[in-house]
Amino acid sequence: MKAYVICDNLDTLTGLRLVGIEGEIVKPAEFEPAFKKAIANKDIGILYISPSLIESNQDLVNDVRFNQATPLITSVLGANEYQNATNTIAETIQHAIGIQL
Repeated sequence: MKAYVICDNLDTLTGLRLVGIEGEIVKPAEFEPAFKKAIANKDIGILYISPSLIESNQDLVNDVRFNQATPLITSVLGANEYQNATNTIAETIQHAIGIQL
């Protein structure tokens, strides 16, 4: 199984390509077709998506997360997002599974 990235940041895409993960840069309006193409590809086991793209398409992403076994969908922080991230592990778990610890 392969990993794939859909992001809105050239630095993120470049970094992931350096480690062998293919992907594409999309604008928020172009996300849905790229996302549907990626989830239709049965070779993709892990799908990394920029947090801003997930937020703007939360219902679409959640539908796949909750109703399909693959691909595993996770967010990948870009350089600017990583520097500004203040999430703790507990907050991340709460957001991922929807319960409060």
